[in-house]
Amino acid sequence: MSKGTLTYAEVSAGVQATLATYTQSLDSGRFDDVLATFIADGVLEIPDFDLVAEGHDALRAYYVSTDGKGALRHVVANSLVSEQQDGKVDVSSDLLVLRKGDTGWALLMVGTYRDTLRLDEGVWRFQRRTLSFSN
Repeated sequence: MSKGTLTYAEVSAGVQATLATYTQSLDSGRFDDVLATFIADGVLEIPDFDLVAEGHDALRAYYVSTDGKGALRHVVANSLVSEQQDGKVDVSSDLLVLRKGDTGWALLMVGTYRDTLRLDEGVWRFQRRTLSFSN
């Protein structure tokens, strides 16, 4: 199916699959699977951490540096997918980051993802992922 014939429901389902793959892979420490959710020159930006990582090498270095900081769960919700335009979509999602401690799970951070995904070989991949945290 060409990108021009995808329905909004098909686009949304494909984007949701990418969001889930990213989150579950990140929480499991499967960084190759995380990288596979980005195009080759994809960008992760976290302004609150003064981070901009561009391309798979820089992305890998960042994600590997986050390993071992405790049991985390990233909960992505309320994702709003724009209409597809030229094989790209913009997505806005809420993020809750939970950390498991001695007394159980607790809320660590609240944030917002602003993403641009591109259809790449039949799969929606991040072109740019920007994360900001709520105060």
